[in-house]
Amino acid sequence: MRAQILSLFVALSCCAIVTTNLHAEDWLRFRGQDGSGVSASDTSFPEEFDDTKNVNWKIELPGAGASSPIIVGDRIFVTCYSGYGEERDNPGEMKDLRRHVVCFNKSDGSKIWQKDYKPEVEEDPFQGMGVPEHGYTSSTPVSDGKNVYVFFGKSGVLAFDLDGKELWKTSVGENSGRMKWGSGASPVLHENVLVVNAADESESLVGLDTKTGEELWRCDGIANVWSTPIVVGEGEDASVVVSVPYEIWGLNPKSGKLRWYTTNGVQDSSVSASPMLHGDKVIAMGGRSQTGVSIRTGGKGDVTESHTEWSGKSIARIMTPIVYDGHVFGISRGIVTCVSAETGEEVYKKRLPATEGAAPARRGPSSNYCSPVAADGKIFQFAKDGTCYVIAASEKFEVLAVNKFADDGSEFNSTPAFSDGKMFVRSNKYLYSIGQ
Repeated sequence: MRAQILSLFVALSCCAIVTTNLHAEDWLRFRGQDGSGVSASDTSFPEEFDDTKNVNWKIELPGAGASSPIIVGDRIFVTCYSGYGEERDNPGEMKDLRRHVVCFNKSDGSKIWQKDYKPEVEEDPFQGMGVPEHGYTSSTPVSDGKNVYVFFGKSGVLAFDLDGKELWKTSVGENSGRMKWGSGASPVLHENVLVVNAADESESLVGLDTKTGEELWRCDGIANVWSTPIVVGEGEDASVVVSVPYEIWGLNPKSGKLRWYTTNGVQDSSVSASPMLHGDKVIAMGGRSQTGVSIRTGGKGDVTESHTEWSGKSIARIMTPIVYDGHVFGISRGIVTCVSAETGEEVYKKRLPATEGAAPARRGPSSNYCSPVAADGKIFQFAKDGTCYVIAASEKFEVLAVNKFADDGSEFNSTPAFSDGKMFVRSNKYLYSIGQ
C-alpha cells in the first residue's frame, strides 16, 4: 500500500512539474519572445486597473528609464539610470550619471541583485528633442534563458548570468549619432549570435558571440535608426530583418551578409518603429512620410517588385504597432487606427475618449514612446502620463476601459511585458505587477 501511495505521489509530482513548465511564460526581449508584443498565455486579464486596483505589488526603482522589463522564469530584469537627466528642469551634471541593471523576484517584487555602472565615455547631453524624451537606458535587455544581455550604448554591451555575475563586456562604438538623440534600439538573439543595432554608436549592425562577446560580423551603413530588428525564419533560412531609412534589409544572422532588400521601406531619413511579422510577411511602418508597407520575406537581392504585398499609410511614427488576428493596430496622438494585415486597407480610424485629469496629447514625435501589447483579446496602450487605454482586439472599435495611474509626476515610456497572466510595466519611478 505504501508503495502504491509513493508511486501516486511521484506521478502527481511529475505532472505538477510538467504543468508548471508548460504554463510558465517567459518574456525574453523587447515585445516578447518573438517580438510580436502578444502574450502566449490564455489567462484572463482584468480590463480595469491602476496603481492600487488589481496591483499585486509596486516597487520603487533606483532610477529612470524607457527600457522594458523582461521575464526569465521567476525573475524580472530591468535597466535604469540615475544621477543625471532624471528631471527636465534640473538635469544635474554628466559626471554623476550611473546606469543600473536590476533583478527582481516576479512573485513579490523583492530585489535579488543590482549592478551599477559609470559611463565609459561622455554621453549625448540631456537637451533638445531627443534624449530628454527617453533618457539613458532605452534599450531593453534580452535573454536566452541562461544569461542576460544589456546594451548601454557608447558604454558597450554586457552579459550576465541570472545571478548577476558579469561574463563579458564589449564595445560596439563610442560615437554620437548625427542628431545626438542617444541610443534606443534593443538587442535580439539568434542561436549563439547577439545582434546589436549600433547605428548611433558606429553606424552599423553588429553580431556578437553570446559566449565571449567577440565580434562575429559588422554590417556598416545605417544611421538614424532606432528600430529594433526581428528574426524571421528558422535554421539556415533565418534572416535578421531591420527597417532602415527608405529600405528594409534581410541579413544572414551568422555572417551579417545582405540576403535581400527592398527600396519600398519607410520613406524617411530616420526610422524608430520596429518591423512586425505577419506569417511570411514583414510589415514596416513609421516616419514623417507616414509609410506603411508589407514585404514577403525571402528571395535574393532587390525584391521590391517581386515581394511587395501592399503599400499604404503608416498608423504610427515612433511606437511600433501590433499585429493581432489579421489586423494591425496602432494608437498615436489619441487616434486608434486598425488596418488589414493582408491588404493594408483601413478598417477603422477612431478618436479615443478624453479622460479627466489626463495630459493633453503632445504634438510632434514625443507624443507616444510606449508600444501596444496584447493579451486575452485585449490591446493595452500606455500614454506618457500613465493613462492606459484598453481596446478590443477586433475589427470593431470598442474601448473596454481607460485606466489612469496616480498623478505623481511619473512618465511612462516603457512597453509592458506579460507573464502568466500578469502585466509588468515600469515608469521612470516604479515597477508594477498588475493582474488578478
